[in-house]
Amino acid sequence: MTWRRQLPAYSPLSLRAMLAGSGGLVEGGERARRRVVEMLKEPFGASDVLLTDSGTGALTLALRASLEDAAGAAVALPAYACYDLATAADGASAPVVLYDLDPATLAPDLASLTRAVARGTRAVVMAHWYGVPVDPDPVRAVTQTAGAILIEDAAQGAGATWQGRPLGSFGDLTVLSFGRGKGTTAGRGGALLAHGEAGSAAFARARAALSPAVDGRGEYAPLAAQWLLGRPSAYAIPSALPFLRLGETLYHAPAPVRGMSTVAARVLAVTLRLSEREAGIRRANARRLLAQPAAGVTWAQAPAGAVAGYLRLPAIATPATRAAAVSLEARTLGIMPGYLRALCDLRGFGKRVVNKGDGFPAARTLAERLITLPTHSLLSEGDLVRLETWLARS
Repeated sequence: MTWRRQLPAYSPLSLRAMLAGSGGLVEGGERARRRVVEMLKEPFGASDVLLTDSGTGALTLALRASLEDAAGAAVALPAYACYDLATAADGASAPVVLYDLDPATLAPDLASLTRAVARGTRAVVMAHWYGVPVDPDPVRAVTQTAGAILIEDAAQGAGATWQGRPLGSFGDLTVLSFGRGKGTTAGRGGALLAHGEAGSAAFARARAALSPAVDGRGEYAPLAAQWLLGRPSAYAIPSALPFLRLGETLYHAPAPVRGMSTVAARVLAVTLRLSEREAGIRRANARRLLAQPAAGVTWAQAPAGAVAGYLRLPAIATPATRAAAVSLEARTLGIMPGYLRALCDLRGFGKRVVNKGDGFPAARTLAERLITLPTHSLLSEGDLVRLETWLARS
């Protein structure tokens, strides 16, 4: 077994951040929470910020708050999505209407979205996958026509912008995530942001439903492991342990939503300042890989006016290249398949989906053929050359 194995995604976690987090085991975190709230308000133009124990928890609160005054209404979700969206819908006990995506851009298919919204949806979740921005304007036009709340899931949007503004600035409510692979990390944690009158009204209901935060002492050991083993020279150790299921996206049952822990808040107050440099490196590495001729992949395209953050570099692969993406060589390089099932096919979740019988051809194609390549700052020159060679053979 090689002792160098590349991470699929990376979020900077400095010694200073670790020391700040350890202080949370003996000191309070309110000062750090206030600092993080202010650090998020200005760049995202948010009127309010609520810190939560996870991005999934923030989305759960957003769904509950959006549907609270509309009994029986549904939420529209993308049919190809991180399974945490299913967890949030389950946690909110929300009926779900799915809409398909455009596989060329990973953005909502507007015809499919319009049909979904016409089924009586009260909220629409628009997500930016792998740091590739969605043009929010046509999505907002559809939601406004229906009187629905737009929830922007920018959990994977770190470092990406639309018309000069960061992703996370465009929903009535916005969800951010600070988990291990989200570009900016606190080990765990999330945030719910409000914009405009509709967002502020729903935000007040979300705040009332949030359970108190904990100090987070149970979070520190996993955070320390992330800091020690989250590098290519050591990542082979945890990735060789199948029970950890690293790099896989799993469905998790919903849990009570709490405020962000003291440890996470203190870490995040440091790591938020590291994200801009990391995003610049990701973009530069992505440009280099995008320039490599590769017959086996079709890259996802960002719209004009967008700057992608490239949390990972997504592409639709030919069947042969998709099969190669699960080889030991590919895993060693940090190449990974995307989500392996569309939400309409996710076991145990379909009973919540109102339109499960509809066709979602693009979502199923993405589940079968989407792959991602690493772009982060831990890639060495040799790693980039090996990725280019792998692409050239595809």
